[in-house]
Amino acid sequence: MQDKIIGLIAQVKDDATVASRVDGSSHLIDDVGLDSLQLINLILLVEEEFAVEVDFESFQVYHLSSLDHFTDYVAGLAKT
Repeated sequence: MQDKIIGLIAQVKDDATVASRVDGSSHLIDDVGLDSLQLINLILLVEEEFAVEVDFESFQVYHLSSLDHFTDYVAGLAKT
């Protein structure tokens, strides 16, 4: 799942080199450099790719603090 999310990040950033610079501990804003519009686009792509719906009442800034946290959040959505 994490590799697919990295691919979606690269798509949103329009930068194929993202995959080589991102790992599980990468902060999605500080390290990856996603801005607010890119975050929205990423969430929309994730919802489509994994057939989930992000609940913005449970989604927190913490989930952006690392790729691992974001992946865990999406995985939790996929289980429900």
